Amino acid sequence: MERVWTETFILWSETSEYREKVREAKGIINKALRQYTNPYVSYSGGKDSLCLLHLVLQEQNDVDIWHWDYGDTLMPRSIEKEILKNAREIGAKNIIIKKRGDNKHAREDYKFGYRHFFISLIQLKKEKGWDLGFIGIRKEESLRRERQYSHFFDKQSCYPILNFTWKDVWAYIVSNGISYPSIYDKYSKIYGWDKVRLVTFFDPEFDKFGSSNVDGVLMPEFRFEPLTRYQTD
Repeated sequence: MERVWTETFILWSETSEYREKVREAKGIINKALRQYTNPYVSYSGGKDSLCLLHLVLQEQNDVDIWHWDYGDTLMPRSIEKEILKNAREIGAKNIIIKKRGDNKHAREDYKFGYRHFFISLIQLKKEKGWDLGFIGIRKEESLRRERQYSHFFDKQSCYPILNFTWKDVWAYIVSNGISYPSIYDKYSKIYGWDKVRLVTFFDPEFDKFGSSNVDGVLMPEFRFEPLTRYQTD
C-alpha cells in the first residue's frame, strides 16, 4: 500500500466516527456469542471477511472458520496460500476448507460452483452443528445490498460490519497491522482503494463488469495456466 494511503487510513482510524463503528461491531459480535452457542465465521480472504475474522477472533479465539477455495481454475494457488497464511497470522486455528470442483468447463459453468458451495455449507452446518454464521456483508457495497440487508441479524446469519464503509475496513486492517492479499496492491492502481475487490480471475460471471479485461492486463500468466492439465494429445 502506498504511504499516502497508509497514512490516510491511520488518520481515519483515529476519528470518532470510525471508533463508533468498531464499538458497534464488537457489541454485535458479543451479543451473538451470548445468544448462540456454536457460530462460525465465513472467510473468503478478501478485505471485508479479513476485517470481520479479526474482530471475531478478539472475542472468541477458537471459533470455527469456514473457507471456500474457488479452485485452481479461478483462483491462483499463490493467492490461495496467502489467504490462508493471513488468517493464521491473526490467530485462526479451526479453518475448515472445502474446494470447488475443477473441470475443463469450470470457468464457463459458474452455476455449478454456486451449487457446490451451498451444498457443502449445508452439509457442514449439519455436521458441525453451527447455529450462526458471521458474514462480512456491508450495505455500502451496492444499492441492492443496502435494500436487502437492514438488520445485523437475519435467521442464522449475523453481519457485524454491516455499517462499515470501505474506509472503515481499510482503517481497521492498517491500524491493526493485518496482512492482506497482495493482489489488492496491484488492482488498486486500476480500481482505486475504494472499489478494489478480491474476486475470482477470468471468471465469465464478471465479464459484464470488464473484470476479465483487467485480469488480462494484470494477470496474463493465469489465463491459460490452469487449463493446460485438461489438454489431450
